[in-house]
Amino acid sequence: MDKRQNKRYRLQASVTFSWENLQGSTIRGEGHTRDISPSGVFVLTSARLPLGGAVKLEVALPSLRQEPSGPFLRTRAHVVRSEALGFAAVADMGFRMQLPDERSSRRSPGESEGNNGGGTHEAIDADASKKAFYPVPRFWM
Repeated sequence: MDKRQNKRYRLQASVTFSWENLQGSTIRGEGHTRDISPSGVFVLTSARLPLGGAVKLEVALPSLRQEPSGPFLRTRAHVVRSEALGFAAVADMGFRMQLPDERSSRRSPGESEGNNGGGTHEAIDADASKKAFYPVPRFWM
């Protein structure tokens, strides 16, 4: 019996994520979505996240225009299933949309675009309160 409250949509999009291990260190990972709903996502990755653990997710949506990148969906979530292929996470308060020009403008002075191997969570989190985020209503998808 399917207990899902929202319909899932097949979507392959890049995902970056981070979580804290038992020692308190931040671990970063990358993967791709298998499917997504307004309240959760399944991420295909080789990283094994702890069941029930908190995770920060950033999903890069495809661009609908000729821009190099599209908008991003960001959320804090918790892992509800972890397996060899990846993990399922439920968004604690839904997803927030972030437009691509906001992401690039949030780089710290002197920070290059290729810095940190694409793991820009620290720069993003440091200035998160300065930029407006757009909540994605649950009926949006």
